This record gives sequence, structure tokens and C-alpha cells, in this order.
Amino acid sequence: MSVTEFNQLIAQKINEQIPVQTVWATVKDVDWENKTMTATGLIDDLDYFDVLLGIGDHYCKPIVGTNCLIGSVDNSANTFLISASEVEETIFTSGDSELTIKEDGFIIKQSNESLKKVFNDMIDEINKIIVINGTSINVAAMTAIKQRLNTVLIE
Repeated sequence: MSVTEFNQLIAQKINEQIPVQTVWATVKDVDWENKTMTATGLIDDLDYFDVLLGIGDHYCKPIVGTNCLIGSVDNSANTFLISASEVEETIFTSGDSELTIKEDGFIIKQSNESLKKVFNDMIDEINKIIVINGTSINVAAMTAIKQRLNTVLIE
């Protein structure tokens, strides 16, 4: 083993000993487009800028003024949101699938398809059914189901 390799191993072991640092803070402002926020530490009253609201598959939009827990890795200035006491919106993604949870409902998408649009299209087509012999579908009941669905799925 060379001296360089030995030094790299020692440096790696030292870095592994540095824990994730956490800070309790208050959300000061949120830039949802860039998925960052500014937070102010509860103990030291210091501002933390460009705090990441997620790292790729999951993003949370905290409500301004609420308390949150932020972390930093390797004692760097790069901080990220761990949790917030209240959020306006949360987005989960996996490949082309996306689940958005908002205060007023859910959005479920696969590629360019929305579950709400698929259900609405299906109900509209079912309402077009005309039965010659027997009982036709209850269009009013199907329309009521569609309205209920649209209060849960918002897009």
C-alpha cells in the first residue's frame, strides 16, 4: 500500500466519523420552483440559505413560519430539509410515476396521464350507455360519483 492510498483511507475514516449535523429552525421563505428555502435557526437565530426541499424522489413544501428540522452532511454549508411540522405540498416520484399530496387533494400521474382524467373519461363513457331491454345506468348517481372523485383527485 502506498502512502497516498494510506492517506486516502485515513481521510475516509475521519470523514465517516463526522455525523450529520441537525438544526431546529423556522421556515422563513420557500422557493418552490427551485425546491429550496431559507430557514432561521431557533437557537442561534442564523439564516440557512438554499436549504434543499428534497433530493430527487421526494420533495416537501413547508408552510412559511412553521418549525422544521434541517441537516447538513460533513459539516458543510449544504443543508437539506429533514422534516417540517406543516407542509402545503409533498411530491413523490418514481420513474414516470408521480404522486402529489396537497391540502385540497391528490394528483396521481403516470407519464402524461392523470388518474382523475382517466376516471372522468370512463364515467363520461359509461353515462353514454343506452340499454334497450332492462334497466339503464343511473346517470345522476354516476355524475354524483364523478363529483365526489373530483374532490379527492384535484388534477
